[in-house]
Amino acid sequence: MKRRTPGVVALLLGAMFLGAEMIMAAGVPDIGPCGKPPPPKPAQRAGAEGFPPLPLPATPQRRTEKKKPPTPPVVVIKLVTGTPLDWATDQNDVNNLLAWMQTKLKITFSCEEKKLSEVSLDSDRMPLLYRTGHNAFTFSESERQALRDYVLKGGFIIFDACCGRKEFADSVRKEMAAIFPERPLKKLEADHPLYRCYYDVPLVQYTPAAGISGSAPPPLEGIDIGCRTGVVFAPLDLSCGWDMHTHATSAGVVSEDALKLGANLIAYATATKAMGHSLAESRVFVDQDPSRADKFRIGQVIHGGDCNPDPAGLSTLLDTVSGTSSMKVSFATQLLKLDSAELTTFPFLYITGHGDFTLTQAEVSALQRYLKAGGFLMADACCGRKAFDAAFRREMARVLPDHKLAPIDPKHPIFSVHYKVGQVNYSQAAVVQQKVASPGPPHLEGIQVGGELAVVYSPFDLGCGWELKPHPYAIGYESRDAIQLGVNIVLYAVTH
Repeated sequence: MKRRTPGVVALLLGAMFLGAEMIMAAGVPDIGPCGKPPPPKPAQRAGAEGFPPLPLPATPQRRTEKKKPPTPPVVVIKLVTGTPLDWATDQNDVNNLLAWMQTKLKITFSCEEKKLSEVSLDSDRMPLLYRTGHNAFTFSESERQALRDYVLKGGFIIFDACCGRKEFADSVRKEMAAIFPERPLKKLEADHPLYRCYYDVPLVQYTPAAGISGSAPPPLEGIDIGCRTGVVFAPLDLSCGWDMHTHATSAGVVSEDALKLGANLIAYATATKAMGHSLAESRVFVDQDPSRADKFRIGQVIHGGDCNPDPAGLSTLLDTVSGTSSMKVSFATQLLKLDSAELTTFPFLYITGHGDFTLTQAEVSALQRYLKAGGFLMADACCGRKAFDAAFRREMARVLPDHKLAPIDPKHPIFSVHYKVGQVNYSQAAVVQQKVASPGPPHLEGIQVGGELAVVYSPFDLGCGWELKPHPYAIGYESRDAIQLGVNIVLYAVTH
């Protein structure tokens, strides 16, 4: 596995301050604690022993007086539920993970164990909740609502099926469906930031009980809240790996890979905490003059993937268009399907997302007719994600089989219709992962139909930049350049 360079590590850690199928049959008896009990708390040191001199003013202590070392910040609450043979079979899992992180990453965090009723669900104060166990469980309605609010406001929850226990995994799926009925729990894509935010972990090794030989993708599933994953579920065990042991009934990831995934989980949760909090407060602009006759509407395409990851991005862009030009743009964008009867009433379509999607044949035919009749489509790979990029290219080959996406010439009017865009600044994630020069030339691709540019596609993220909010893992343009490119695309479409 490849580690990040010190420069990248510094950047990511600065931001921090921060379905594998169940193969374990139900009814496997509890085996008692899986690992060793937690270590005793650190002994108190004598005053000034092993510490640098205190800055003045300070009250001196005698060397015989006891002094408590500073308490590391609490980053994880491990939820206490049921009996210890359920939630605490891996008694030292988080302690071992945090100790390992202290050795490898030189960062010191701590963990507390509390009942959910004892936890202040404030994402600013507590970025991460952790629930592991063997047995089936349910949350009360009040707990469901509290957990939903916590995640939507920037909190992060990890669920771990200890030993790969099916009854626990089934409960997680049932509870997440009840808490987030509109947001499915789904397997994380191979290019998800969780697999690379500190350690590159595209493949892992599994324990013999998992029945997965050789290297295979990690088992993680998640629930997305916009561009941020707010809930992560490991249906195959991580906790035994963090506890640094295996046994015959533990179906999960081996210790070395489990620890790396654990470090990534904590890095991701802490780095996206501010992002989650700010996005929860994002506002969508509303057209104050709905009767305006010269308004220009944009339809946002509904597809089989996550079609609206940046809900405030497009409206923020349109507000900028209205404020920087004479073009009157309605802020009331509308989500619609491509086979909708309303499609032809929208001269401009926008499609975005993170993951894979497939258009129906009816949608393919409708979009083909739309583009050949003079319609315009802008596409944006949210966060620069590869799964959306591959899906969009594949589907456009179905829509316009005789045309190909090609880089748009830097001298094309789309780069100068309002702003003159010759050089742009890319996000740090784009510089590190895509090796692009920053500043450097913008990269837009397009398809011409009947001699006119009918499709404009950005494989580098635009929408996150439009939101003017922190997106630490987005592979795209910095906000100023994303806004300028977006304004140019909209004005070009309107005037051509």
